[in-house]
Amino acid sequence: MDNKSYLPEPGTEEAEKLIAFYRVATRADLDRLAKEYGYKNTDSFVGSMRKRLGAIRGVVLEHSEPEVIQKPAPEIKIKPIKQEGRRGEGEEVHLQPVSDCHCGLLTPTYNVEVFKRRLDKLQKAMVNLCLLHRKMRPIRKLVVPFLGDQVQGEQYGVQGYVEEFEISAVEQIYDVLVPEFTNFFVNLLQIYPHIEIYGVEGNHGNIQRRSAIMTKRSNWDIVFYQALKQALAKYSRIEVKTQNIGGEWYQVIEVNGWKFLIVHGDMVISYQGVPFYGIEKRGLRWKQSIGVNEPFDFVLSGHLHNPNELYNAGVRWWINGCFSSDSKFPLTRMGLRDVPSQFSMFVNRKHGVSARYVIQL
Repeated sequence: MDNKSYLPEPGTEEAEKLIAFYRVATRADLDRLAKEYGYKNTDSFVGSMRKRLGAIRGVVLEHSEPEVIQKPAPEIKIKPIKQEGRRGEGEEVHLQPVSDCHCGLLTPTYNVEVFKRRLDKLQKAMVNLCLLHRKMRPIRKLVVPFLGDQVQGEQYGVQGYVEEFEISAVEQIYDVLVPEFTNFFVNLLQIYPHIEIYGVEGNHGNIQRRSAIMTKRSNWDIVFYQALKQALAKYSRIEVKTQNIGGEWYQVIEVNGWKFLIVHGDMVISYQGVPFYGIEKRGLRWKQSIGVNEPFDFVLSGHLHNPNELYNAGVRWWINGCFSSDSKFPLTRMGLRDVPSQFSMFVNRKHGVSARYVIQL
């Protein structure tokens, strides 16, 4: 018998239903249909469906019932993104650490005139960053912690070689540092309604070897801070709260509700020129000693002339850069060159340090 007579006529309702079912039928369904329509085997039935009704199958499913599921594309919901205005999450404070000016150091690429140019560059960068952040939140205060070694000192063989001293310590302070930083801060009053200045001593401020002096209170950095305080005394919007003569070698300062421990960093011992293990060890001990009576959240230090940021036992520690370049200290002690740069930060009352930049000098 002709196989064509087994199937319904093309175009009929029965044929259309058969074709629709045939296209998604399992192997078991095909075997059953072949028997119902009188075919000897399934292959003959499939061939007849293709020739007589033009039905073409896709993948034959062996074990599961056919299920065609059509899923619509996921709906995209546009949620308005809140764009913070000037108030945002509250006022912020501009925190600008200054360290390792080494005024009076003489190298192939650094001297007093280079220091002046780099200080001017720092001021311009600070102003640009402040104006940028003011588009998000109000900024009314600048806090500047001096982290030591503003003065190069004048101890030949201890603080440098003979050829690395351009001028004496007294000239460094009264002819350069005091007039330059007085001009620096007074001009910044155009941008900041209030300025607070803190400061701690550095090892280059030591007047003699510590073993050779009667008291550790003799330090050129402290002399600079006291002279700067007198120079700025008539400006009521500038407060100088630096380390006092005979005071501790550290300060814990409050910036917008957060506490910063400021130190120079020369007391941290390096191992094979690498200071990070010493920083971790010292940070843990300071938390358990200084932090008992004067709790702190962050640490700021200088001394190493290379900017870096570390997380240590839940405390963020920033190592500031320097003003000098091509000095021998970091190269001989750590195998690294000076990186003339200074961190610049913004402190939010809710989030702590909300932004930090490295200003390249």
